[in-house]
Amino acid sequence: MFFGKKPATIGLDIGSSQIKIVEIQKTGKGLSLVNYGIAPLLPEAIVEGEIMDRTLVIDTIKTLLETRQIKSNNVVTAVSGRGVIVKRINMDKMKEQEARERIKWEAEQHVPFEISDVVLDFQIINPDSGNNQMEVLLVAARNETVNVHLDLLSGAGLNPILLDYGAFAVQNAFEAGYEMPADEIIALVNIGADNTNINFVKNGVPYFTRDLPMASNSCLQLMQKNLGISYEQATELIKGETVSDVSQESAASVFQSFSDDFASSIERTLSFLAMSGGGERMSRIYMSGGGALIPSLQDHLKERFGIPAEIINPLQKISYDPGLFGAVASEKVSPILTLAIGLGLREVK
Repeated sequence: MFFGKKPATIGLDIGSSQIKIVEIQKTGKGLSLVNYGIAPLLPEAIVEGEIMDRTLVIDTIKTLLETRQIKSNNVVTAVSGRGVIVKRINMDKMKEQEARERIKWEAEQHVPFEISDVVLDFQIINPDSGNNQMEVLLVAARNETVNVHLDLLSGAGLNPILLDYGAFAVQNAFEAGYEMPADEIIALVNIGADNTNINFVKNGVPYFTRDLPMASNSCLQLMQKNLGISYEQATELIKGETVSDVSQESAASVFQSFSDDFASSIERTLSFLAMSGGGERMSRIYMSGGGALIPSLQDHLKERFGIPAEIINPLQKISYDPGLFGAVASEKVSPILTLAIGLGLREVK
């Protein structure tokens, strides 16, 4: 489920503030983005990953498909959040089929859910880790998390042909456009509305993943509180626009405060990284999601950690008609589409 490569035509990212959809084709000249769409969700539709208004979410998906004139109902989509656990574990060396039969027992030792309440998948990432052991990447998703997601798709008339994990989809998009640094730990930081996911990756293998509660909405709330402005005005400032009666200095001060807190939340994850990998440190940060565009955040992370911090452009090796984005620069849209692009690439890579 989480590692397969199945035929697909559409990547669908159901976020808590926006729904994103992409359609990618493989041509004789390479990969091409032929269609995309982004539709906002009302703040109360999905709260902290919980579906609060099923009908509204389904209607938004349907409208987006109709507006973008997407005919296929085959989609690749993703689950993420607290209902999904990803762990690297060691188990006795054995063939993949034998491991598949035993993985349920192994998972009981590592997953904080009832095994009867989860969907399991795994991938052997090191067939010989020493002492007659092999290293396995284990993924466990709660049945409730999976079923709620599948219910939305069914309600929208869609056929989910592959269910991915959000962090893996972001990594998939990254690998399509960038060379993976050898023997370095990089941090793929996907900043959504309610949640930020950090995937530490080494040599193409997820090293350690963690979700942070700080994300775009945290910045919005800080703007509203400190500047006494509305949600709509705070959204404009985050997009880099000006708002009357709000000075650039005042806005910059709030962005600095958020960036400090965000960097501190990343720092707290580094102790877990050290415990999981013998003290190795991250060497680069790659940001994606709408929150990657928050003013000054990129520069602050560079300064705070003393390493390169870059906003991912998942389209740098994927062709597209510039007219597809209208008057908006593709660089302002592509980070938001990163997860959806990673999903859409499952067929064509």
